[in-house]
Amino acid sequence: MPTPREVFLSALRRQPVPRTPWWVMRQAGRYLPEYRAVRGNHQFLDMVRDPALAAEVTLQPIRRFGMDVAVIFSDILVPCAAMGVDVRFEEGEGPKLAPAIRTRADVDRLRDFDAARDTAFLGDAIRRVRSELGPDRAILGFCGAPWTTASYFVEGGTSRNFEHAKALMHGEPATFARLCERLVDNLVPYLAMQVDAGADAVQIFDSWGGALDARTWREHLLPHVTRLVRETKARTRVPIILYVNGASQLLEVLADSGADAIGLDWRVDPVEARARIGSRCAIQGNLDPTILFASPEVVEREARRMLEGFAGSTGHVFNLGSGILPGTPVASMEALARVLGSVPLGGAR
Repeated sequence: MPTPREVFLSALRRQPVPRTPWWVMRQAGRYLPEYRAVRGNHQFLDMVRDPALAAEVTLQPIRRFGMDVAVIFSDILVPCAAMGVDVRFEEGEGPKLAPAIRTRADVDRLRDFDAARDTAFLGDAIRRVRSELGPDRAILGFCGAPWTTASYFVEGGTSRNFEHAKALMHGEPATFARLCERLVDNLVPYLAMQVDAGADAVQIFDSWGGALDARTWREHLLPHVTRLVRETKARTRVPIILYVNGASQLLEVLADSGADAIGLDWRVDPVEARARIGSRCAIQGNLDPTILFASPEVVEREARRMLEGFAGSTGHVFNLGSGILPGTPVASMEALARVLGSVPLGGAR
């Protein structure tokens, strides 16, 4: 019988698997009481930069629910800080970055970083997770996509409309392209460092990609994402997942990126997605995270319905269509585990 790690990697490579592998975006987080117990004594970025704490919260959901994949506890803004921008997380307001990057001179002042040295805490956390996890389950590393990361740089935080980022992209395309180039130059070795430390696959998060139409994404972002995927594959030889939130208008473009799998949000029907993407890549997703606020019986029913939508084709990894929400009942995650046949860390399938 293949191990959970083997099932996950086989699904990403569109090979036949005995069951559907699963993990959940933000599975190490605020819905878990054991996470809140740790978080209550530490600032978020302090946890990210402490390998022991990061490894502990990474493993918490695996111990409870037995997902096939442990996604390392970190944040997509870690490279931004390493490139010389001050990154702070303020309660109730989200991340703040200063100074904002809005001119060519700002872009030029960003520094390249040595991932093994400047983000060594992340590699150490991955090695700690591997030590406890053993060889049978997968570890997933990640980074932010060029658009999402560039948007944080330019906006100086989160944004509803991305006025500054879009203005830079359309008004000064050469400056915007240079910012994306600088990001990819640094993100490739950053992902490679995670693989060297023990990650079996990596995911590129484009949390804000849905703010763009398909023509704009193809013209301004696809070349940079394609290079990020291509050069990371050349250095690591591991599967790459590209997740773009709000991407129903982008599926065909995303499939041209070279990623091994495309992560879907809940707005996309599985049958439609497969018809539009074809066999070019695996698909990950895509249960609506708000369904987890219903009863366990409803969660089980909807999870099975979603699995049926992907039935008959190889290359599916179960996930939510976005990150798990704070306040999600633990009983709902237990319901998912029952549907997907998981065993907590230390148990046997």
